[in-house]
Amino acid sequence: MKFLRPRPLSGPASDLVQFDVDSIRQIARPDVPDFWVADPDKYERNGRVLRDSESPRMLAYSSKAEVLYATDGCNACATHVPANQLKSCPDVPADLLNCLATDLTD
Repeated sequence: MKFLRPRPLSGPASDLVQFDVDSIRQIARPDVPDFWVADPDKYERNGRVLRDSESPRMLAYSSKAEVLYATDGCNACATHVPANQLKSCPDVPADLLNCLATDLTD
């Protein structure tokens, strides 16, 4: 898991990250995403744990299946997206997409 802005999270916020990972893994089955990125500011801000967000806060991508997975803490979804089109996905935060796309090309 790569964090958009590396910083420590409290135990309860880390539990939410794990919940989101588990949610994505559940809808991805039997696929296994190989790239992950999350925005820690959408899990915890000013010491307050955030249960969900208004937009995706975690993305995962399967380069094998070319599927982008996203969750906002409440809902998870999957969309077929070729790697070369990742940066043009609507309704997904550009900073998360850019981070994910950069990991794919490294």
